[in-house]
Amino acid sequence: MKIARIECLPLRAPQANAADCDGAVDTAVIRVTADNGEFGVGETDAPPNAIAALLETPSAHIWSMSIRDLLLGENPLEVERLWEKVYEGTIYHGRRGLGIMLLSAIDNALHDLRGKLLGVPAYQLLGGAARDSVTPYATLFPSMPQGRTWKEMRECSIALMNQALEAGFRAMKVEMLFYDLVDDRELVRFIHECRLIVGDGHELMIDVGYRWKNANDALWVLKRVEDARLFFVETPLHTDDLDGLARLADATTTPVAAGEFLQTRHEFRELMDRGRCDVIQPDVGRVGGLTEAMRCASMAAERGVYAIPHAWKTGLTVAATWHFGAAAPACPYTEFFDRRLFPSYLRSNLVAAEPPLAAGRWPLPDRPGLGIEMDEEVVARSLAAPPVAVAL
Repeated sequence: MKIARIECLPLRAPQANAADCDGAVDTAVIRVTADNGEFGVGETDAPPNAIAALLETPSAHIWSMSIRDLLLGENPLEVERLWEKVYEGTIYHGRRGLGIMLLSAIDNALHDLRGKLLGVPAYQLLGGAARDSVTPYATLFPSMPQGRTWKEMRECSIALMNQALEAGFRAMKVEMLFYDLVDDRELVRFIHECRLIVGDGHELMIDVGYRWKNANDALWVLKRVEDARLFFVETPLHTDDLDGLARLADATTTPVAAGEFLQTRHEFRELMDRGRCDVIQPDVGRVGGLTEAMRCASMAAERGVYAIPHAWKTGLTVAATWHFGAAAPACPYTEFFDRRLFPSYLRSNLVAAEPPLAAGRWPLPDRPGLGIEMDEEVVARSLAAPPVAVAL
């Protein structure tokens, strides 16, 4: 069995609003095909044109090798070995950034392909089930303000909370990317209001989108919402402010989550050991794929830290995250970008099937690989440029 072809499908929604924060407005889909015709797919959260260009970049020397020379002709069942081969063979230009994003999509596609070739769900090849079911939390995003008043943003957020409760979610995260629309005192009042709406029987998280520039300002709010019993507050400070994050961890009982932009276990080790975050958030399309996300989860479990993945992309990421949630240690929840709660063309249409939600939980996956089937008509309609491929 050999890898015969690797291609990038650069997709973009027919209509895009750069002023909003729709992470699924475009995507770089990687398709890896074996010499028997079977293929696997994965995606990454990076500019598709840049990923396509990197895929076809030729080799320069032993530490700046091409994907063509590193992977074509290799055994697609040896996923973890191939991860190391690509990481070491592209370390000059690919140690972080776009290189790891391309590797993430390839790795996810290989996990999909390996599961299909062996006829088993991908999570079973990641170590097997760590739990009986997966519990997604619903991310509730009212979009960016874009001229709306605080009253309108508040009402939209409350409506989303009620929708999530009606849909049966056991946990939810309210995106509070309000910035200058509200001051910190109003934000504290709104967080307490959210707790009253959600009730004590559901977990509540918030994402403030790097709202504060220093730990003192963040701490002023986090201390005043300790009684709201948040499961975590996401990204109160810039992810690079490790010392500031550590100050928060030492000074408040409100758990802090971070890591959506981080890549490889090496950056997450630093986030946990120096930044002392309570929750790490590896994204399977950024961190280095399922292979590296699982390594991060194992490190988190060793440290008594939760690994709750970031996932704000298309149904390809939903599927990969579902398998991560099934197999990863220290993963009580996974993020879920529910297409009913936020309008997004590729998220809603690229992949038809959704994990079935019952009593707020997903069952374990039961289809081979990642269980993904893309709508080829949507792919054709969304191609922003011709596909790029390397092949034997």
